[in-house]
Amino acid sequence: MAEGICYVCNQSFTAANKDTAIDKIVEHMMAAHHGGIWGDAMQSKNAFDKCPVCDADIGKPFAKCPGCGADLVEQYARKVVSRYVH
Repeated sequence: MAEGICYVCNQSFTAANKDTAIDKIVEHMMAAHHGGIWGDAMQSKNAFDKCPVCDADIGKPFAKCPGCGADLVEQYARKVVSRYVH
């Protein structure tokens, strides 16, 4: 059993495993807090050096990977949420 929280509103989530908990929290965040997550993801200090999906070089804040089109706002949320799931 894995438990985690939305770091924006502190809503708690439980799931059978860590990956499922992360999926549930990210889905919630993308629906309820997209603007805030987008703002966080677009800060230069939070930019990905490489795309977590296709490994393309990025280095700048982008909403979509210029290489594969992956949603980097969602990928940022996944990266942060993984710290809040145990």
